[in-house]
Amino acid sequence: MSQLMYSEALPENNAPAGFTSNQSISFIIKGDGRKLLKNSLRLDFDLEAFSNFQGVGNAANILVRPRDRIGINNKIGGHSFISEMSVETQAAGVIESLTDYARMANVLSSATMSEEMYYTQTAQAEGRQVCVDGGRYVIQAQAPAAQVAAGGAFAPAGATFAERVTAADTMVLRALRPGPDEAGFANQDASDKTTPAQFSIKPLCCLNRAVGDDISLAKQGFIRVDVTLGRPAQVLYGGEATGNAGFVVKRPRLRYMTVADSGGQGKVMMNTAVHLKSTANSQFHNVQARVPLKSCSGVAITYIEQSHAVDTREDSIALEQYPRLDRLEYLFADNNKKYIQYPITDKDAMRELGVQALSDSGLHQATLNRVEANDGTIHGLSFQQFIDMTQTKFSVQLTSSSNNMAAQPRDVHLMFLGLLEL
Repeated sequence: MSQLMYSEALPENNAPAGFTSNQSISFIIKGDGRKLLKNSLRLDFDLEAFSNFQGVGNAANILVRPRDRIGINNKIGGHSFISEMSVETQAAGVIESLTDYARMANVLSSATMSEEMYYTQTAQAEGRQVCVDGGRYVIQAQAPAAQVAAGGAFAPAGATFAERVTAADTMVLRALRPGPDEAGFANQDASDKTTPAQFSIKPLCCLNRAVGDDISLAKQGFIRVDVTLGRPAQVLYGGEATGNAGFVVKRPRLRYMTVADSGGQGKVMMNTAVHLKSTANSQFHNVQARVPLKSCSGVAITYIEQSHAVDTREDSIALEQYPRLDRLEYLFADNNKKYIQYPITDKDAMRELGVQALSDSGLHQATLNRVEANDGTIHGLSFQQFIDMTQTKFSVQLTSSSNNMAAQPRDVHLMFLGLLEL
């Protein structure tokens, strides 16, 4: 590999004050005489999370503090803030559009990451943590030690545990930016600033899940990467993550590597996914879809109670169980127009086939033990071949013996796994 170059792209629609929920951040990758090194993209950003968010730059915003029960999904860290992601090249147009990105990240992480992997430097940079409470701590702003020491709030000798907690909390509050509820700290020096939480994630887009040649920027032209931020109710959760919670992403930058262009463009194969969602509210539920994916290798299915998906106290991307699922049946046609009907009644087989679908799509480290250790449930099916799903209708039928489906409907998320060729 010759003439390796490290580059950084700032948002085309730069917002110095920061980006917040539902806003898109657009990056352009370009380079004369260069090739984009596959799997080299990283998205870096600073984060401010608020328990009371009134708008970007609003003086009434109150930062999330150690005592606040507000966090993000600990298994995916900074990926939680992304709801959608798309990749477009000048020559080919939009080649990938990922919806429900955070849930996809949770599926991939739950299937492939063991406990010790959360302690690696790469995982820590992404904000991934082994325990749920870790998802709270990584979004909290950090106060300089000098400010904390200058707080002057120390518990007296013989103080009770509650008094010590109060004193420690006061020290932290003195170091954080004052808000309207921080009586007594209104005269804090305006120059006192906290350090925002920082993340460096490797986006799970097709450019980072590729094999084969690197991507010629001369042949493909510029590459646009669009990132859409999620809604606070989908990103932040916990007992105190009310409708007032929010976040601001600051200083986003897309880092990547390029090499000298040799003048040719070999084949590039990239893993991707297409997401569909359906709501099950009866014991028998049928999902039918025509999937816009020409090389589809399988499907992974996850579930969540519909009320949990919109409840700020609950993790909206949790991989929950489907209540009393007795039968899964897949119906589709293969590339030879042969109609396939695949019924499954064994609960272990439902999970094992889901992991196999992920493994056959390139996630060879996916195991059932890791899914269970990460408190997840993933069903699915590997097609054992690449099927052009644009030419056939896919159907899956779920049969449950639960009597509560009408009162407690489930969202059924289907993630179709496949390949893109560039």
